This record gives sequence, C-alpha cells and structure tokens, in this order.
Amino acid sequence: MRPIGAAEAPTALQRPGSSLCPNEPIRFAHYEFGLLYTPESGGIDEDIRKELARRSGCAFEVSVRPRARIWQDLASGELHMAGSGVQTPERDGFAWFAHYVIERNVVALSDRVPDDVRGFEDFILRTDLHLGAVRSFSFGPGLDVQVARLRKLGRIYEVADTRTLYRMFDFQRYDAFIGSQFLHEHYFKSLGLPQPRRLERWDTSPGTPSGLVLAKRRFTAEQAAAWQALVTGMLRDGTVQRIVARYLGRAADQAVVRPTATPSASPAP
Repeated sequence: MRPIGAAEAPTALQRPGSSLCPNEPIRFAHYEFGLLYTPESGGIDEDIRKELARRSGCAFEVSVRPRARIWQDLASGELHMAGSGVQTPERDGFAWFAHYVIERNVVALSDRVPDDVRGFEDFILRTDLHLGAVRSFSFGPGLDVQVARLRKLGRIYEVADTRTLYRMFDFQRYDAFIGSQFLHEHYFKSLGLPQPRRLERWDTSPGTPSGLVLAKRRFTAEQAAAWQALVTGMLRDGTVQRIVARYLGRAADQAVVRPTATPSASPAP
C-alpha cells in the first residue's frame, strides 16, 4: 500500500454526516490501470473520485495498492471503496458496484501466434501458446471462462500489475494477453513498446462495465443506492463523458455507461 496523502477534506455539496458519509474518512484505493489510473499522472478514476468527494461532501483517505490486495481489503472491510472494479458473482458477496465506464477487451497477439489462430478455441488447441494475465483481474463472463480453461491447463503466466504485463509481453514471456482500450492507449506509448501487428476481439459481448466499488462491510444497501445515485447523476449531466474524453477523445462515446432510469446497486448477499 502506498499512501497518497492526508485525508481529503469535504467540499460540501452535501454535508458530512449525511447517509452517504461514514463517521471516518473513506479509505479509497486506486490500482494502476493505464488511462484509468497511474501514480504519475492520475487518470479517469482519480478525476471521478475527486468529483464524488466534491458532490458528497465526504472526506477521503487515498492509497495505491495491488489489485489483488484491494479485493481482499474490500472483503475484510479494511477499505471502504475502490475504483474501476468489474462485477462478478463472487464479488457481489462483499461489494456493491456503480458502473461508469465500459472496458472493450481485445487480445494482443505476438508474431509467434500463427495467422490461422482466430479465437480461443484455436489458441487452446495450440499447446505451445501461453497467455499473460494480471493476478485477480476479471474481463467479464465470456473471457473469464477462457482464462480459467487456460489456467487449468497450466498455460497462464501471471504478473502482478499492468505495467509488468506489457513489459513481459515485449520480453516474449508469453504469446498473447487481454487488454482494454484504457490499457493499450496508454502503455504502448508510455513504455515505448511496439504495438503488436494483431489486436483482435475474441469476445462477442458488447463490453464489460466497470466502476466504483463499495465494501458491504462499510456501507448499507441504502448508502450504496445513494452513491449509485451520485454516479448516475454524473452520467446524466455529462460529467463522466467529459472526464473520459480528456483521456480517450472521441472514443469516449463507446466507453461510458449509459445511465439507467432507476439507480441500482448489486443485491445484498
């Protein structure tokens, strides 16, 4: 865990002590994830968090942690919140989710992958091919199934973080990896790495929603619904769109969740 600084003071659109704010600063963790967040330059998640702090009036205490550690700390209640989490049935047991972006994952393929490999079925049949993956990452139901198949076959090369994922691919430690537009747009440029010849969509889903994660040990269903309403308000008034556009430009149109008519959070366990 790397602390960023002292607790951020509320700037009251809503006064502390409301149903949104706990009786202590909200412990919020970022993890490195390209345009969503890097310690050097912030990112979409940091801008979203700052706007949530402004609108809620709650104080935040911010840190940077490995993604696997964040899930553990949310489950235990050590953390109140985190940014850009993908919802899964397992995580519904300990967290609420308020989505604001959509990750569109593609598979980056090295030149060692034959041209006739056009999907995971082909990839799995080639027993000499391996996939790189960040420990604890979820890519959505369809891709998670394929990653689990490869893991069972001992063909996953796990790394600790996204920066390492890109570096190890360049070092030819594995033959392919899965990444979203928030990663590819950042790491190939910032690390000075050549972009692979093939970036292919092997998932037929429309994309994987991601967003604010709240620990159920720290927030009630009523509080989670209030935070969802804040996020929905930011989606409806264009705030999220403007934030994402700072980093993705016109591609932001395909990367922002469309607000639902009724704010909702994942059901209580």
